Amino acid sequence: MDQGIQEPGNITANRPIFATPNPLLIAGVREVLAAAGMPPDPRIVAPESLAQTLGQAGECLVILDGHALPDHETLAQLCRSHTRSLFIIWTALPTPELLKVALDCGVHGLLSTRLPLDEASDALLRICRGERVFRFDPAYGPIPSSRHLQLSPRERKVLVELAGGATNASIAAVLKTTPGTVKGCLSRLFRKTGTRGRRELAQLGQAMLRTSEQNRSAAGAAQASAWRLGAAAGRLPYNINP
Repeated sequence: MDQGIQEPGNITANRPIFATPNPLLIAGVREVLAAAGMPPDPRIVAPESLAQTLGQAGECLVILDGHALPDHETLAQLCRSHTRSLFIIWTALPTPELLKVALDCGVHGLLSTRLPLDEASDALLRICRGERVFRFDPAYGPIPSSRHLQLSPRERKVLVELAGGATNASIAAVLKTTPGTVKGCLSRLFRKTGTRGRRELAQLGQAMLRTSEQNRSAAGAAQASAWRLGAAAGRLPYNINP
């Protein structure tokens, strides 16, 4: 369990809250709650009424529509003020920016609506056991960056080596450290990324590397295009190195 995350009491037996302006989304939420063995009929509230509702509800699971979140400061205050409740962002577009908001505000989980039902319900139960879980559908992305996940330089190196199929011993040799240190890095990576094993962490690392390469390629193409346009117009764009 992550530091600072309190072990919930009987939260799985209490009626959840779903903060959304779009009640049509309730079907998917009900399905995941039922699969997790939780009350499948959440109370639907408008996002702007969430603070008042929480003041009356006591500890509960709070599912937040990722397309209608409170502002950053309000969300952080809700998480700080209701430490016995668990906050989850439910979204079809789990962007790196949204992940950063979740991490900064102390949200307990971020789940893609495109996750298979068994994976979504398992993630929900893990959150209710006190874990912080951030689950994305790898077929759709987008994938978080190491910066958004707040990985240390050593953790980034371990993740890169793991993505390439390296063993703990070979990672230790490359980084000039011990297998025990590598094992500790992997434990922190599992916790920070919400992955459930070595294979899933390696797949996330591979996806992050692909995304990084795509971003660099896109940036290079944009830079080259700006250079060509500037040259054709008889001037060169600022901050462009040919």
